[in-house]
Amino acid sequence: MQQLQDFLYELNKYMDQTSVLKDSYNRLTDSEKNLVLSQSPTNQSPDKLSEDATKWLSAMQKEMGINND
Repeated sequence: MQQLQDFLYELNKYMDQTSVLKDSYNRLTDSEKNLVLSQSPTNQSPDKLSEDATKWLSAMQKEMGINND
């Protein structure tokens, strides 16, 4: 169980970092955003990465009965 708790801790940090990345991305010009997206290995914007990380963490917490209020 400790390994799973460690994973959740790291997933939470990842979610936080994708949120910071999303904010930085949204301050770029349109041409800079296009450059970033053209080099993305997944063709996903930081907005989508942040959204997915948040959903993933929420699903894990719900499955484990963790109330994040």
